Amino acid sequence: MICSMGTRTYSFIILLVITLLGGCAELQYYGHAVSGQLEVLEKRRPIPEVIADPATTSDVKQRLEYIEQAHAFAIKELYLPDSDSFRSYSDVERQYVLWNVFATPELSLQTKQWCYPVLGCLGYRSYFNEAYAQTVAKQLVTEGWDVHIARSPAYSTRGFFADPVYNPMLRYPELDIAAILFHELAHEKIYMQNDSQANESFAVAVQFEGIRRWLDHKNQPGRYARYKISERRDEEFVALLNQYRGELDALYRTNKSDVEKRKEKLRIFAELKTSYESLRQSWEGYAGYDHWFTKPLNNAVLAPVGTYHGDVEAFEQLLHEKNNNLQQFYREAQRLSELSMHERRKALQVLHRRYRDRN
Repeated sequence: MICSMGTRTYSFIILLVITLLGGCAELQYYGHAVSGQLEVLEKRRPIPEVIADPATTSDVKQRLEYIEQAHAFAIKELYLPDSDSFRSYSDVERQYVLWNVFATPELSLQTKQWCYPVLGCLGYRSYFNEAYAQTVAKQLVTEGWDVHIARSPAYSTRGFFADPVYNPMLRYPELDIAAILFHELAHEKIYMQNDSQANESFAVAVQFEGIRRWLDHKNQPGRYARYKISERRDEEFVALLNQYRGELDALYRTNKSDVEKRKEKLRIFAELKTSYESLRQSWEGYAGYDHWFTKPLNNAVLAPVGTYHGDVEAFEQLLHEKNNNLQQFYREAQRLSELSMHERRKALQVLHRRYRDRN
């Protein structure tokens, strides 16, 4: 059931937050965020209603029926929240819902942090309008930041609103849709304050395990084998990017001059391209990551890799240590969320080491 609170009430709540924030510099962004969120909410329709509508295309009906099945599975078998989220459909009439802006210094991999009431600080800022995101990105470039814009077909408000299924999600293969669903519901399950990397990596780990169980439930071993091939490519590509992130991080920590660091930075990115071409040859023609290299590389392009995958191994190790018992895994992840950032990082590093020892 969609939350019955009206959009005017939503608007009042969000505008109250803005008023309490103060500071004219942020008002334009928060006004944009209010407008974008209200658009999403106003366009929601219950999924059964959309399926029953004669005007709904057969493809959309089929995808929404699949999502209803995956959603029920996520609640019953993955123990993800039985909330109002993903019970409605919102056609925002564009290819993506959000454009996420990442920024890093020229000679550092540390992402710029944007801080918000309740949510805390995040290593990116999200925009409902691509042109606005591009304008902000250009301004950050003039200020000397490395910048990257990542497009997103979905996002989570962590249950604050009844998050809908977005029309951009339906352009993806069914299995990818299920993965997005599991990922976003994981954000509602556990949230780690001011720790984008741990949050996203936790959700990715849940997503991977969710897909494994979902395909087992659907009795599709052949499809799971194909998924594993795809997952292995993902892991190899992420490992490649992390290798060069490591080289860049080591470079930036040296006492070399900025001139030397800039020269070495260019060399490392050139080597990354060469290494990718070699890796690609082992994929029998798969070119799904070619788009990464269609524009100049910079530190910010690598930022989502660290954010979304930096701690996945640690959470996979935690799940392994709990004998793949998701409920016990969630309890341990909740304990991690209650630690300070420093203590959490120490605990995750221990899990990383155990993962590498095991593999």
